[in-house]
Amino acid sequence: MIRKLHKLILLLCLLVGQLQAQDIHFSHIHASPTLLNPSMTGLFNGDLRFIANTRSQWQSVTKGYRTAAAAVDMKLMVFNNGDILGGGLQLYTDKAGDLDFRTNMVGGGISYMKSLNGRRGGNFISFGLQASRITNGVDYNKIVAFDNEPSIDNGAGDKINYMDVTAGVSWYYTVNDQTNIYLGGSVYHLNKPLVSFFKDAGITDDLLLYRKVVLHGGGDIKLSRKSSVKPSFIFKDQGPHREITLGSFYKYKTSSDFRSDNPTSLYFGAWLRWHAERDISGTDAIVAAVRFDYKKTFLTFTFDINISSLTKVSYGSGGPEFSVVHIIDSKRSNRRPTKVECPAFSY
Repeated sequence: MIRKLHKLILLLCLLVGQLQAQDIHFSHIHASPTLLNPSMTGLFNGDLRFIANTRSQWQSVTKGYRTAAAAVDMKLMVFNNGDILGGGLQLYTDKAGDLDFRTNMVGGGISYMKSLNGRRGGNFISFGLQASRITNGVDYNKIVAFDNEPSIDNGAGDKINYMDVTAGVSWYYTVNDQTNIYLGGSVYHLNKPLVSFFKDAGITDDLLLYRKVVLHGGGDIKLSRKSSVKPSFIFKDQGPHREITLGSFYKYKTSSDFRSDNPTSLYFGAWLRWHAERDISGTDAIVAAVRFDYKKTFLTFTFDINISSLTKVSYGSGGPEFSVVHIIDSKRSNRRPTKVECPAFSY
């Protein structure tokens, strides 16, 4: 009887992992742009951009999530009319739970940014597409049973692989010297891949990965010569899960040369995150962040302060997150000018 109970629990865990799982996400909206929306690939001031993110969550409650991501993107071509062709690579890995449920992804993205006012820049509409290969795995050897070693029936494997497709669109506009705004949207899992661990599973809607819709936006509003605010929001909808995050950075230029293209700057920010499931909804966390810019390197530390009903067991600790963005910008005088002004809030 106990053995059957363990098999039932394992089966339920696998099904929950398949049917109700949400994609990985980072709380800091600005620090993972190509993961958020493939249309943001190549949209930055410079030649080559490197992005690295790491996050842990719910470590105070159980063996929670550990996530790491890396990306590199660049402008592949800048056309005479100001249009930009961008390309990049995206990687991430995620591990969760006592059975080390793993998700690994490697993907390639491409974007086309249409300049709506020629080489002056400042007004773009961008389209992006990313194709990825994803692997999910689980370690059955870490199952703890009270009697004999558990067996896995019904042909359940410990690893699955599938292809995934994401598409996105974004709009960026420089209102004036004081204000920039942007809006974007992306759709994940356009092909709705099959994510069952059971080899003999039929293709049904219950075993297909939910499509995810993401809407995001924000801006950069200058308050003075040395300070500005960067409000932003993101809305996510995937199956029964909905989430919205809303807040802002306050930026202060600490360098004496505030006219520099890359002034040393310090940011402080806070966001409030809400969730809406099938049966419950409410506030989830306050996201506090601090960021430091030095030349073309941007360092951000973010921490989730849990304020949901789980506070009693989490003691308010959601999870820390750290990100690094570094941009290489070659200024060779003998090359054809390819400078296109891009919004600084896209990283």
